[in-house]
Amino acid sequence: MTLVKANDIDRAAELVNLGRVLTRWIAHWDKIWSDAEQKRLAQSQTQDWLHRVSEIADTEPEALSA
Repeated sequence: MTLVKANDIDRAAELVNLGRVLTRWIAHWDKIWSDAEQKRLAQSQTQDWLHRVSEIADTEPEALSA
């Protein structure tokens, strides 16, 4: 049996959350693109997510044990 560490679960949950954000953006892209404040917010969130995904990518995965 493989044990999954809490940090791995937290990182996976964050990436799932990113998928939800992107899906929401796709569904409402016309509205976001035509609203300067919504576009600014999306840009800010994109920078935050880029930073966080880079941090996750640089993190060593937890060792798996059987």
